[in-house]
Amino acid sequence: MINVDRDLDSICAMITPYGVGGVSVLRICGPHTVPIVKKIASFFPEKPESHKSYYGILTDHLNQPLDEVLATFFSKGKSFTGDDTVEISCHGNPQIVKNILSELILAGARSADRGEFTYRAFMNSRIDLVQAENVLALIESKSKKSAEVALSQLRGDLSKKLEAFETDITWVLAHIEADIDFSLENLSVIDYAVIEKKISEIRAQIAALTDTFQNGRKIKDGVNVAIVGRPNVGKSSILNVLSGEERAIVTDIAGTTRDIIESEIFVNGIKANLQDTAGLRNTEDKVEKIGVQKSLEAMKVADYTVLVISSDEFDEADLSQIPAKKDLSDTLFIFNKKDLVPNLNTENYYDKLISFLKLRNNYSTEKLNRDFLKEKTIFLSVLDTNALDLLKRFLGNNMKFRAEEDLSLITHSRHFENLTKASEGLERALMLVKAKSGQEFVSLELKEALIQIQETLGKSFDDQILDKIFKEFCLGK
Repeated sequence: MINVDRDLDSICAMITPYGVGGVSVLRICGPHTVPIVKKIASFFPEKPESHKSYYGILTDHLNQPLDEVLATFFSKGKSFTGDDTVEISCHGNPQIVKNILSELILAGARSADRGEFTYRAFMNSRIDLVQAENVLALIESKSKKSAEVALSQLRGDLSKKLEAFETDITWVLAHIEADIDFSLENLSVIDYAVIEKKISEIRAQIAALTDTFQNGRKIKDGVNVAIVGRPNVGKSSILNVLSGEERAIVTDIAGTTRDIIESEIFVNGIKANLQDTAGLRNTEDKVEKIGVQKSLEAMKVADYTVLVISSDEFDEADLSQIPAKKDLSDTLFIFNKKDLVPNLNTENYYDKLISFLKLRNNYSTEKLNRDFLKEKTIFLSVLDTNALDLLKRFLGNNMKFRAEEDLSLITHSRHFENLTKASEGLERALMLVKAKSGQEFVSLELKEALIQIQETLGKSFDDQILDKIFKEFCLGK
């Protein structure tokens, strides 16, 4: 855990990845940054100019050369952390980096803790806690869309929405508490119809934001896709085609895949976590039984289930072990081995699929028709040269997200939990207003909602929350 008692120390760390490269960058920040740097960089001026680089040779405590470098200065209030900062660009050799860091520590700096640079930026009000979390989210982004969302939130787009909620709740609170004061003189200064409308609007806006969490989670962490079906329908072949490599063993022996095999691909800028599962069938093989159970569990937690069916052997058994769902919106159908069925009539397959699905009691059949299935079904052969393009286009058309244009999504569970509590507090406040309960009770619920917003932004916090957030950072960030 970061020790706040050490905030007056000057800290140093490498901020580029460890290893051999063209350039490595080291950062030193804190109140004694310039004097420390001058001990190993005689070329560095006493009063450097902010955002200016200085070239020279670093030397150790024995006056022996360390490396030829560029040292860039950022003055207090104009750096990432808010402290005086120097970033040293040296040659990307781990030994050189180690030598320079050792000399900086000898000169009076100490090694930075995990996430301490970002922690200082937060404590110096350069960024709020939402932005701090998205520093890490941007670094760890694994898709174009997740990087876009993290960058948007690092720039403060989500924080502005939260601050607007804070302002609106504070406005309502101020009017209610003023009314409490004036009630002692039998005067009323607020229109309760206006208060009720205002609370209702704030709650609706917060609820709309919390509703983006599932989409935000998928964008941040990726979409989980379970590829399921009977043995030998081509599940492993489809995984291999999508992955562009032989991730799964493919044979004509039923039950070859006995454990979940995973691979990552990108569809429309979103990471898709593919899971090739064991073939679904009744078996006496103990190991295969475990694999089948894992397949069923994978379907339960998957965002999308892709049911693979062999076009030449399609019957009710293809669905017999698939857990029935009330909603088919997250289920896709791939009819593989199209090449084995001359003059394949897709309309007949749609009709058979509809009839089989209707036999499953738990399925909602209101929208179950050919037009619905045509969007969620594809016929192909993994042996075709265009199979990859067909599969990616098919997945891309079906894996769509709401609110993609608005990057102010909830992607962190902490934000979701806090906003859910704020929404619940506002709901209770609204009920109290409608019931014409005492203003003190309404005020109490509004204050609780306000605290949740402020905790999300980091305007109020405890050490455990900060410890949990910043310990996930790497050294040097």
